[in-house]
Amino acid sequence: MAGTGKSTIALTIAREYFDKGRLGASFFFSRGRSDLASVKKFAFTIASQLREILPEFRRQIDDTLLSNQEVHNLGLCDQWDILICQPLSKIDQNPFSSPLVLIVDALDECDNEDDVRLLIQCLASATMIDSIQLRIFVTSRPDQSINFGFGDISREIHLDLNLHDIEQSIVDHDLCLYYRDRLGDIARRSDLGQSDISEPNIHLLVRKSAGLFIHAATVCQFIREGKQLASERLSLLLDVGSLPIAPEKELDKMYTTVLSHSLPKKFDNNERTRLQDLFSHVIGSIVMLFDTMSPESLAIMLNESRLKINSMLNHLRSVLDIQEQDNDRIRILHPSFRDFLLDSERCSDQMFLIDTEGTHYYLLDCCLRLMSSHLRKNMCDLQQPGTRAGKISRSDVDKNIPLPVQYACCYWVYHLRQSNVDPTDHSGIHDFFKTRFLFWLEALSLIGRLSDSITMIEIIEAMLPVSRNHFLNEMLTLTNQRMLLLAFRHSSLG
Repeated sequence: MAGTGKSTIALTIAREYFDKGRLGASFFFSRGRSDLASVKKFAFTIASQLREILPEFRRQIDDTLLSNQEVHNLGLCDQWDILICQPLSKIDQNPFSSPLVLIVDALDECDNEDDVRLLIQCLASATMIDSIQLRIFVTSRPDQSINFGFGDISREIHLDLNLHDIEQSIVDHDLCLYYRDRLGDIARRSDLGQSDISEPNIHLLVRKSAGLFIHAATVCQFIREGKQLASERLSLLLDVGSLPIAPEKELDKMYTTVLSHSLPKKFDNNERTRLQDLFSHVIGSIVMLFDTMSPESLAIMLNESRLKINSMLNHLRSVLDIQEQDNDRIRILHPSFRDFLLDSERCSDQMFLIDTEGTHYYLLDCCLRLMSSHLRKNMCDLQQPGTRAGKISRSDVDKNIPLPVQYACCYWVYHLRQSNVDPTDHSGIHDFFKTRFLFWLEALSLIGRLSDSITMIEIIEAMLPVSRNHFLNEMLTLTNQRMLLLAFRHSSLG
């Protein structure tokens, strides 16, 4: 279940085996964080880490990459075989007497169910290699695609453990230890007294947490953020409902309480509407973005004042992971918070419910606005024709193409798809193809994402009604956009 502590366990094991010198590699999936939400770079990431710990693998992988320069264009299974299985199989001397450990966390956070099943098959194949012993530790929610994936491989090579099946007394004992430690620390920094953190109060909080460590972590963060009102916030959480209920319901109640008491309470109807719009735009965007952003980039993306963005974020530090520096990205503290905000049956207060399609449509408009105002010919002001994209420093690219504009170029089509809008009905898309299409390709090339344009064009084609397939031809002015993309790929920028 969500919030039972899977990622904490994975991180603990990764640290322990790293200290032992036996951590082969790790990958922590995270939805909404670009490459961490897909398998696109999974095989390369694992191979890169194995290369650092296995000297002979380093030689094998280097030879493999020299002889397979197009491996990045292959599918997951082919990449895994070429980058992992084949080089490992060729190792003559294993420097480890005990198995190496691979950690794969939050497999359910991968955004493609078909890829999940393929990845499980790939992991299973790695355990069959004779030249080196591998043990693979995987965490995930028990989603259907995960169950099917493990059902496709032999029961002899995997062992399952359901965290929510662990004896409740063991979990409650750990939660008691956690609450005592965290509340004791908060008491030293706030107005919490010994009566506030009494054993009866701690045991009531444990019962309300219902085995969910994310519930306990959020409760403690909410109380800590209260500072002078820490005691009042603790009393509020203790008083909400007389008895603990089902784990997910208790979690939802806690999230509702945190949100309701974190935002300003005194406002009239107009102010409430504005606050709801601001919450929907700021928090909804953080939830729906395909990559994380800093507060500064988010303000540019949404065309909102930095002051308003910061005000909203500062009120919600109990559920958001926000660093002090501008360059650090905003992250949701736990995926269960995203699930809560998007489910009308769980989020009972319309003030906080996020409209999935509406938010993607809003972000689509934000992307089109940014590209319309920033994309132009020769964005990096190159002085020499024929300069290769690889020769341009990343700092020059980031200076001339701000990160929010890079995001817009990479993901506007995905927001279009999730918004379920007919591309032919959106005037901004018409204008984009008429005035910014080639500049978009140039920007993608400069940031190293040109090949993504083919996938995005195919997505738009798939969204068009059959009777209106002339749309792209009219907008591109060329009858075969793939010829254009191929020519552009082999130009100096590609």
